Amino acid sequence: MRNVRRYFEGGYYFFTVTAYRRRPFFQGEAFMQAFRNAIRKTMKTHPFEIEAWVVLPDHMHCVWIVNDDQIPVRWRKIKSLTTKALAQHGNQSKAHRNSTARRRRGNGSLWHHSYYEHTIRNEREHELYVLYCCYNPVKHGYVENALAWPYSTLRRYLSSGKYPPEWAHINSSWLDDVFGSHE
Repeated sequence: MRNVRRYFEGGYYFFTVTAYRRRPFFQGEAFMQAFRNAIRKTMKTHPFEIEAWVVLPDHMHCVWIVNDDQIPVRWRKIKSLTTKALAQHGNQSKAHRNSTARRRRGNGSLWHHSYYEHTIRNEREHELYVLYCCYNPVKHGYVENALAWPYSTLRRYLSSGKYPPEWAHINSSWLDDVFGSHE
């Protein structure tokens, strides 16, 4: 995202990050462990707060609070650390080998080279994007109840009180009404 001009330093952001060629690479315990470790390491050097996160087999959505303009650095580091950790564990099959340019950028064969970013402008948008993250597994048909999806902040944040208790009972049909059928 070289040519992106941010008019604000910090704030609330919604992201969509996809797997390379939308292949289902974002699954399994090896990926999740490498990904979580990459997030933890990145947060130590480039702090951010997670408001919502969901990881699906071929893409993920999240809402962060960031206090500077170093968003691309954070994503580059998360992608690179995850890719390196999986390569060290032999989880890159011959069919998923990547070009020299992709390896040099740190994307490997896991990640699409860019991501979608949206600056959240008000409380209503914040609530909608957090809900969108939490209920995306239902939208894509992976589960019937969002609480059943294991790779989401929904259950943990409900139990800690960060999300309102009524979110456990939301009918997710509103997603298509508010956001349409896009991701």
